[in-house]
Amino acid sequence: MHRLIALLVGLILSACAHTAAPAESPVPPAAPAPAVAPQASAAERAALVTKAEQLTYDEKKPAEALPLYRQLWDLGERKPTVLYNAACAASLAGQKQEALQWLERAADAGLDTSQHLATDPDLAPLRDDPAFARVAEKVKANDDKKNVAADPALRDEVLKRVEVDQEARRALFVNGQKPTPEKLERLKQVDEDNTQWLKEVIAKHGWPTRTLVGERASKGVWLMVQHADLDRPFQKEALALMEKAVAAGEAQGKDLAYLTDRVLVGEGKPQRYGTQFTEKDGVMVPQPIEDAEQVDARRAAVGLGTLEEYAAQMQRTYSKPASAKPLPLAK
Repeated sequence: MHRLIALLVGLILSACAHTAAPAESPVPPAAPAPAVAPQASAAERAALVTKAEQLTYDEKKPAEALPLYRQLWDLGERKPTVLYNAACAASLAGQKQEALQWLERAADAGLDTSQHLATDPDLAPLRDDPAFARVAEKVKANDDKKNVAADPALRDEVLKRVEVDQEARRALFVNGQKPTPEKLERLKQVDEDNTQWLKEVIAKHGWPTRTLVGERASKGVWLMVQHADLDRPFQKEALALMEKAVAAGEAQGKDLAYLTDRVLVGEGKPQRYGTQFTEKDGVMVPQPIEDAEQVDARRAAVGLGTLEEYAAQMQRTYSKPASAKPLPLAK
């Protein structure tokens, strides 16, 4: 299973057929995208993804999810995480060759989570097939590209701290239970420690760029800054540095959008990209958005999907109802 909050990156690439030597188990050729893809709104596609995941994991009916994933492919869906989840559904349904085909498509679309690929129990039935090893090599190559760095030691320290950050957050809601005071205190300590460390790193290097620490670790720096809510002045300082890094091609515009919204909401101002949600009456909704009618245009300009897609993603991730309708602006 591969449910990620983009933290959600998808390259729109067509999969290509994989030609194997006769002695090996071949991956079935990936069907090309239709010359003219059928039309479907972003909300309709997001609804199909949500239903497919529900069938696979919540209702334990992966075979019934496969027609939805096939439909999504025909509609032009090429996000690596969606294609990966289709592979998981096929594997769980006992459709080994189809699962390998979906994995091939995901790898061609940029899937780069090689460690997860090696340990995900959903894919256990596939790992003895030589075709799986070949796909794993592609994913590892994608992964390695994200880790090329001028300062490997700094890169490794960033990645280690990101893993601690994520462990502390995963621990909050184990088995659906509410966070204990001890877990919340642990999270606070992790965030404070990471923030202090990042201050020292930024004072020495400026924003840790892709060139300096690699693409994956640079994204990890952004994540830790996102979580530095206890030090708003530092977040704002980091935002200014990240703006320069994005202009130089050394950081991602979509990540800058998240941090921009985080800083604005922290200052009590309307956000611009609709990335920050809150809960109201049991439904997750965007915090107030400046010029909400143009939010999807601003999101598209930095490489983000529509707000409807994001709301659907939030609903899948947190298993709570979500709406794309933002809270009203303060009068």
